[in-house]
Parts: sequence; C-alpha cells; structure tokens
Amino acid sequence: MNPIVIGLLGIILFVIISGIRIVEQQTVSIVQTLGRYSRTLAPGLNWIFIPFQQIAGKLSLKIESVPATVEVKTLDNMFVALPVNLMIQVEPERAADAFYKLQEPHEQVRAWVLNTVRSVAASMTLEDMFKDREKIVGEVRHMLTTKLSEFGYLLEGVLIDQPTVSLEVQSSFNRVVAATREKEAAQQEAEAAMIRTVKQAEAEAEAQRQRAKGLADSRKLLAEGLKESLLEFSGVPPHEAISILLETNRIDALREIGKHGNLVVLDLQKTDEQTAALMPLLSSLKKKAATPAASLTKPNQPTSDHQNSAE
Repeated sequence: MNPIVIGLLGIILFVIISGIRIVEQQTVSIVQTLGRYSRTLAPGLNWIFIPFQQIAGKLSLKIESVPATVEVKTLDNMFVALPVNLMIQVEPERAADAFYKLQEPHEQVRAWVLNTVRSVAASMTLEDMFKDREKIVGEVRHMLTTKLSEFGYLLEGVLIDQPTVSLEVQSSFNRVVAATREKEAAQQEAEAAMIRTVKQAEAEAEAQRQRAKGLADSRKLLAEGLKESLLEFSGVPPHEAISILLETNRIDALREIGKHGNLVVLDLQKTDEQTAALMPLLSSLKKKAATPAASLTKPNQPTSDHQNSAE
C-alpha cells in the first residue's frame, strides 16, 4: 500500500480518536472553534474536531447553593445580620450565557442579593423582619429571577434564616416583649376584678331585693293576720283590741329572746304600777352583784383591826 495513503489514514484515525469526548451526567461542556463559541456538548459521547475545536470549560447542571450574610439597617435603626441562601441552577439551553457573561457567578449573585435585601429591609422594622420574612423572600425572588435569567441561570429557591442581632438588642427586645405581656396581664386582671366587683354588686342587689321581698311578704302576712284577729274582737273597742294584740306580740318577742343564753330582759316601758312591781327584782340583782366584791375585801379586815389596836 502507498505510504502516503497509510499516513493519511493514520492522521485521520488519530484525529477521530483524539476528538472523542465523554461528558458526565448533569454536566455540559462549552466548545470553541478557533477561539469562538460554536456549540454545547450534552452528557454522553461527543466528538470535536481536533485541533480546530477545543473544550473551553465545563458547567455543572446541579443546583448550587449561594450563601450570603447581609448586614442591614431596619426602619427602627437596628443593625441586623440576615443569613440568606439562594439555590441557583444553570439553564442547559443557555449554558453559553452562564459561561461567558459572568466571570464570578457566586460573587455577583451575592452582590445582587445584598442590594435587594438592603432595599427591602430598610422599609421594615426589626419586629416585622421576625414576623414577615416571606416579604423579603418574595422581593428577592421577584428581582433576582429576571436578573439571573439574563445570564443563563434559574433561581430555584430563596431561604432566609432568622435575623441575628447583638446580645444587647436581644435583651432590650426581650424586655419590651415582657413589658407588653405584663401590661396585657395587668389589663386582664383589672377586667377580671371589675367583673368580680360587678357580679358581687349584682348579687348583693339581688339579695337586697329578695330580702325586701321577703320582708314585704312577711309584713303583708302580718297585716292579714292582724286583720283577721281584729275581726274576731267583735264588740270590743278598736284601741283595746290593738293593745291586746300588741301585748301578745310583746310577750312572744320576750319568749324568743329568753331562749338564747342567760339573758334577763326588763321591760320598763310600762305603767308606774308595773315599774314599782319590778323594783324589788332590781334590788335583789344589785345585792347579788355586790356580794362577790365584799367577799374579796373580807380577809383584809383583821389586819386593819390589829393595826388599830397597836396604835
């Protein structure tokens, strides 16, 4: 065989074998022809024309995490460290834009996140940042999705962790929360005390009404009883009948009083004859009261007589 043909076949075989490229799964390779982008190699077996074509670089199609810690100033002049984590991925159809347009993708994404989060956090208070972190997530997603798509990246997710503040700010924030809770507790206690007072007053008023009703009913029954009693005194002058009824009630009252303890009741609101009849009873009671006092002074009398005889 002609040596020239053999040499040409060897060169062709070398070009074919040296141009074989295998691209791994979830990876794309950027091919340049004479220094200019020509195509993107998909995962699997590929071939490039050596020496006119070469692999300029590789890009991973896996989701990448871009962490960043943003120092922001809130609306109430609090300085807060806000941990942010972005999940980005290279768009396979626009891998060339992701390779050629961004020199340091992670650093540039961090810069965009920094500007976006600071602009949103400036309109929020510290308490709002703890309560409404979804607002920041929404703003970051809205602003960065369009920005990243221009450079061949997809924004898969935005994660914002709890804001971090200094120990002094945490302590003051805790005191504010504690004071607020104490204020609410005091209000609740005051309302409870007011309710108890109102209910107690209502109960007392109801008791007064019931007592008044009972007294009115008893007086009504008493009046009906007196009326029936007066009707039985036919032919007796009215004032005498009333006197008899009053005397009967007085005797009943004295009987009830006498049932409780050793109580002596002297009814002096009577006539002179009745009062004179009670005076001997008063005298005897006075003598009984004076007897213990005399018995206490009796042992001292011999001493006095001895002193007089000595004189």
